[in-house]
Amino acid sequence: MKVSTHTCPVCGFDQLKEAPRSKSGGGSFEICPACGFQFGVSDDDDGLTYDEWREDWVERGMEWSSLGIKTPRGWKPEALLKSLLKKKK
Repeated sequence: MKVSTHTCPVCGFDQLKEAPRSKSGGGSFEICPACGFQFGVSDDDDGLTYDEWREDWVERGMEWSSLGIKTPRGWKPEALLKSLLKKKK
């Protein structure tokens, strides 16, 4: 059985277990292991936008954020980010 995955709207990581936002608009509270954004906290509680977090993450060198999840083999943050930004246009 294929497991459905979701894409992070901040960095383009395409292996989130839950949609960042539910159909009713609530945050999933999942933390993206790539950029570290927590949906429903970083945005709703801390008031940060996806663009603000993305800019900071890029300035920090787009390092893998999770300490508990290993960086996927062949993970290329530049390519994921480029694809995400292309889709936004």
